[in-house]
Amino acid sequence: MADTLRALSQRREAFWIGLTLLALGALAPRSLPLGGIELSRVLLVIGAGILLTRHAVGVVSILSTTARAGLAGYREGTEPDR
Repeated sequence: MADTLRALSQRREAFWIGLTLLALGALAPRSLPLGGIELSRVLLVIGAGILLTRHAVGVVSILSTTARAGLAGYREGTEPDR
């Protein structure tokens, strides 16, 4: 499941969809209601949520790769010479 989330969030389409929703939310008039909530606010929240999720998954992916590489380097450095 983590690999699927990482793969989906790192697609370029997710970035462009989030950015488009964010821009539409900024441009939409505040007077358009959507079930009692302003449409512009809904678009802003969804767009920002997509972008924040995409960036958070990227940061976690980079940090986990860095941690694995650091651990492997530490193990290699602490092994006795043969």
